[in-house]
Amino acid sequence: MNDNIVSDPTINENLRILIVDDEPSVGDALRLLLESHGYEVVLATNGRDGINQARSRRFGFGVVDLFLTDISGFQVITDLLNVQPRIPILLITAHGTPQVFAEAKKLGAVGALAKPFRPTELLQLIDSHLHGAAGSSDP
Repeated sequence: MNDNIVSDPTINENLRILIVDDEPSVGDALRLLLESHGYEVVLATNGRDGINQARSRRFGFGVVDLFLTDISGFQVITDLLNVQPRIPILLITAHGTPQVFAEAKKLGAVGALAKPFRPTELLQLIDSHLHGAAGSSDP
């Protein structure tokens, strides 16, 4: 757990979502979708930026692409959970195989979606993990 993370009491941190995806069109589409459903979205365009974002503020949920320009999405999942151990993370990938999904779960992801996916699939997964999770952010 990182005790140096800045917390803003005016923001419900469970509604803040970190998206780590190096494809601008995917990141922008996810941001628009989630913001239209009341979430605050922080977009990181590579793995290291995503990890740094998690070091500076709390997130209620993370969405991580498997193939990034700098490091693997698997490494991002591991590092995010080291920084914020209770953050639910969803892996997204255009290369979804049972082995990829199993590895994501083994590393601590709550699930995985193969691209392209329906917006309702993503929203249902996020809502199911954040519903009733108020107050469960790391202290």
